[in-house]
Amino acid sequence: MDTNAFQLSLEQQFQMRLMEQSAESLTREQLLDVVIQTSRLLMIKDNVIRGLVKESVF
Repeated sequence: MDTNAFQLSLEQQFQMRLMEQSAESLTREQLLDVVIQTSRLLMIKDNVIRGLVKESVF
């Protein structure tokens, strides 16, 4: 597998920098909320990918 697939694109790196800058102004409570929401979205993404793979196999 191409190891470049695991690297962030230039656009994604830029988006990460913007997120880092905006996170600096958040309170601890706001940061915890962002972490929880992000975790939830990643779980949903995993479920979607798992469902698509399952559909393509059968």
